[in-house]
Amino acid sequence: MNIKNLAKRFSIYMTILPILAVFSCTEDIFLEPAEEKMVPVLEGTFTNECIQHEIILRYSSELYSHEKKMISGAEIYLTSGNDTIWYHESRKHPGHYLTDSVAGKKQRWYHLEARVEENLISDRPIRMYADSYMPNNVEQIDSLGLLPLRNSQGIPFVNDAAAVCVCPYFQTLDNQDIVYSVELYLNGRRFKNRPSRLFDLFAMKGYAGYYFNGPEMLDNNMEIPVGVMKKSYLHEGDIVKLKLISISKDYMYFLFSQKLAIGVNPIMGAFPANFSNLTSNCGAIGWFSTTSTAEVEGVYHEW
Repeated sequence: MNIKNLAKRFSIYMTILPILAVFSCTEDIFLEPAEEKMVPVLEGTFTNECIQHEIILRYSSELYSHEKKMISGAEIYLTSGNDTIWYHESRKHPGHYLTDSVAGKKQRWYHLEARVEENLISDRPIRMYADSYMPNNVEQIDSLGLLPLRNSQGIPFVNDAAAVCVCPYFQTLDNQDIVYSVELYLNGRRFKNRPSRLFDLFAMKGYAGYYFNGPEMLDNNMEIPVGVMKKSYLHEGDIVKLKLISISKDYMYFLFSQKLAIGVNPIMGAFPANFSNLTSNCGAIGWFSTTSTAEVEGVYHEW
């Protein structure tokens, strides 16, 4: 056999052998994910609304698990200056803690403490702390316009002819750092169709000090919406409520991280980022926020 034929046969073998190696592997391979450490998770918001405010306490779940182990028996309270506000666990929903009906005050610091004596992760009590400043908000929103979409560039996922723009009118605060989250309600129920979520976070950078949707802000007489609703959901005389929620920049980044975490499957999407404003003796995660709100209602009329 000459050198040329030998080289040709060797080349064929080198091509076939990797293929045979792939198809000859019949043994299943199982990858065990690393065991995750269970930690407490705290979530809650305290606002300037006179309502029962809620904190939810649970343990973190294992990968792909939908089971939620709630944390009962916690002692939770909130302080600001000489004021102390206590949370009491719901009898119907373990791990859910509620205040009495009370309103927070804008532009004040609040300090949260939570203690769990008996727990699943340690022989010692769990201690969690959080500090949050309640940002300022406008005193009132003067009116609410429910208008046809008049945007030449269009809005993603929205049919121009079937869109209703939610346009508030109010005097903005002279503060470039104000950040708003938006909630829309239709006849008293939270409205969550896809277009409405496109606007649920926005900053007042560049608008601070102006009258929102006033003459100095308008471009070619086009109002600026803070929400969009599908016209097919609306009927003559429906009541639309806008809740304008002033939040901190840190809380805005936390909300962005949740939006960017498109799934917990490492193949389909990223893992949620564990941003947290909690200090603890056990690696607890979550977010405690203080927010201030302003509301306005409008009546929808078909055009």
